[in-house]
Amino acid sequence: MVRIAPSLMCADLLHLGDDLRLLELGGADLFHLDIMDGHFVPNLSLGLEHVRQIKAVTSVPLDVHLMVSDPEPYLARLADLRVEMVSFHLEATPYPLRVIRQARRLGMAPGLALNPSTPPDRLAGLLGELDFVLVMAVEPGFAGQPFIPATLGKIEAVRAAGDGCRASLSIEVDGGISVVTGRQCVERGAGVLVAGSSSIFKGDGDLRASLVRFERAVQT
Repeated sequence: MVRIAPSLMCADLLHLGDDLRLLELGGADLFHLDIMDGHFVPNLSLGLEHVRQIKAVTSVPLDVHLMVSDPEPYLARLADLRVEMVSFHLEATPYPLRVIRQARRLGMAPGLALNPSTPPDRLAGLLGELDFVLVMAVEPGFAGQPFIPATLGKIEAVRAAGDGCRASLSIEVDGGISVVTGRQCVERGAGVLVAGSSSIFKGDGDLRASLVRFERAVQT
């Protein structure tokens, strides 16, 4: 079954505790947190202090996506905060294998994020070291962008490469995930959907009910 990871950058930060409780009651499998540095992407979002505070009030595993120019210095702090999953971008470091192995040594499941323009063959030699690949269906940095259709072919390519290299490799998809695009991603091999403003954070109802409806709708 597909796992749903609500994107907390889309939550109401003035009432984040309430949103977390509703999402927990709705059965959130992970909480997806984007950390941006204003350099790798032209935006700022949640920071390490937000991670600390969120971890203190929830038992739902945290999935941290580093949209930063130098991910390596973040790893020890994230491990100290007991983060379960961490991903970073291939373009952010000349030493991706070192960062992957450091994350695993620190007790976190390592993942690599693929920008829309990054071809799947850039993962060659790295897939066997990864727990998951985060396929970006929009340009990273901003919520609310439309889903890029070419993402579907990329999911298939990563799934095929992963099946030949690491059977347990999970594919996570982030950006423009609605019921329609979510189902398309799952049909092509995605195992985790990051749910944001296109799905559960629409401001038109109870987050708990929105998450339950979305999860039921995208199962194939």
